[in-house]
Amino acid sequence: MADQLLRKKRRIFIHSVGAGTINALLDCLLEDEVISQEDMNKVRDENDTVMDKARVLIDLVTGKGPKSSCKFIKRLCEEDPQLASKMGLH
Repeated sequence: MADQLLRKKRRIFIHSVGAGTINALLDCLLEDEVISQEDMNKVRDENDTVMDKARVLIDLVTGKGPKSSCKFIKRLCEEDPQLASKMGLH
């Protein structure tokens, strides 16, 4: 299941993702209706560091289940293929 895969790769994501990728993912996931505007604001505004934003984002998505996690993986592969590859998501 996609959510279990993301949970296993959580640490790599948190330590490797950049601010640009997080912002792009937030926009894509909002567009895909995986997250709400409120979720997006929570990730962006309530966390000071990129690692904190990454932690909240991946936990938010995996908490929504396999379907949301699948969309997250698809968007991550589009937005940051190098990171997706590093996480073994291709």
